[in-house]
Amino acid sequence: MSENISSTLRARMVARYVELRGKLERIVGSRDDAADAMQETWLRLASASASDAATVHNTDAYLLRMAANIATDHYRQNNVLLVRGEIDELVHMVDEAGDPERIASARSDVQALSLVLARMPARRRAILVAARVEGQLNSEIAQRMDLSLSTVEKELRAALEYCKKHLPDLEAAQRGRFAGPRKY
Repeated sequence: MSENISSTLRARMVARYVELRGKLERIVGSRDDAADAMQETWLRLASASASDAATVHNTDAYLLRMAANIATDHYRQNNVLLVRGEIDELVHMVDEAGDPERIASARSDVQALSLVLARMPARRRAILVAARVEGQLNSEIAQRMDLSLSTVEKELRAALEYCKKHLPDLEAAQRGRFAGPRKY
């Protein structure tokens, strides 16, 4: 593009920047993407060489088309969803969540846990549920139940040990922790 055409286009872009960006924003659907494309258009006009000479009849349309093409290129680069290898991996992936055997096993585990919880003293059960189901910290449980922190920790430890003893086949009961943050 000759220096004369390039400088004419840059001058026109400066003079009509707000209108051009507004039109581009409606085309691409994003104010940020339109602004980025306009910036890239400016940079390309500034670095255009004399060998890129062209005759421009409508400067606004030329600038808008150039910016829209840049925005389209950026969109395509940033929105590549999956490559062929990833698609093949997903097709051959085993879905473990929907396995009927796992569902039946989980239901059995929940039923066994319910029976064990029913046999546990009420305060101990309340502490275990607050810590493991509701995700409360030991200090919060102690304050809410008007107990000392050490009492909550002892009761929680006893509840987990009781579950380990009465649910030896339940994996979750075997890896329980006694203290520590549980907030999500």
